[in-house]
Amino acid sequence: MFRTVVVLCLMAFPVSATDLAVKVTSLDLEVPANVYVEEVPGVAVSKDGTEVYVFNRGQHALLVFGVDGSYLREIGAGLFSVPHGLRVDGEGNIWTADVGNHLVIKFSPAGKVLMVLGKKNTASKGWFHKDYNQSFLNKPSDVTFDSDGNIYVADGGNFRVVKYSSEGEVVQSFGEEGTGDGQFNFPHSLVIDGQGRLLVADRENKRIQLFDLSGIYKGQWSHVGYPYSLALGSGGALWMTDARKDQVVKLSAEGEVLGTFGKSGKVAGRYGFLHGIVPVEGGLLVSDILNWKVEHLKFK
Repeated sequence: MFRTVVVLCLMAFPVSATDLAVKVTSLDLEVPANVYVEEVPGVAVSKDGTEVYVFNRGQHALLVFGVDGSYLREIGAGLFSVPHGLRVDGEGNIWTADVGNHLVIKFSPAGKVLMVLGKKNTASKGWFHKDYNQSFLNKPSDVTFDSDGNIYVADGGNFRVVKYSSEGEVVQSFGEEGTGDGQFNFPHSLVIDGQGRLLVADRENKRIQLFDLSGIYKGQWSHVGYPYSLALGSGGALWMTDARKDQVVKLSAEGEVLGTFGKSGKVAGRYGFLHGIVPVEGGLLVSDILNWKVEHLKFK
């Protein structure tokens, strides 16, 4: 038996010169009885676009749905503490970042654990004792990948980015707490753009910092608001969520603000800690923490 937890609704909103013209559809997620989709920090889609992954802070944290909202399966039951970041790599594997148990986990699409970064329930920069050499994490919030398969983790509580090889070996880390160039106050999200730049959402410093893939500082955009989650769209566009304003922000490859959408509230198109974002054909999927929902924003 299935129970609908989000009511399907469709709304059109007036636009101004800076407003994005969208229609909003709340995903009609069907789940088994006594399973709930609660606070939703992360949403992603499968490589082939046929499945939607919802990372939420209920007892069943990582749920898989069809694009029509039909329930398919659960992944990683019992492995999560405080879900946060969610990504799908170029091979279709699913990556989770958990700020509660300090782990990044790589899953196959079927749900098999393929790699673990960090040590469960251990917040630390590393463990270097009696020949052990491990890089641990502290509130990892996001993960991204380059064309060579290297892995980059936003290690928020350690105020740094950690780069791993495709085999999970530490390559380097860079960053420290502060407000200067190359310093961070909670790095929160990561993407690598078409120019080969690593973009870091330096959330509490209210900026996006730009680096090359060796961690060399290249510049910053300090006019974008509070960057929470980043995602690449078509044509070089960068998408960002700002949970302080509860807005989606569209940026050009040069950092120009091209448009915004959203505000705080409880109905469709209104949010409470707008957080996750992923481009899909013709629009975006966004996730909302306080309102326990995922919405489909369709461009007009």
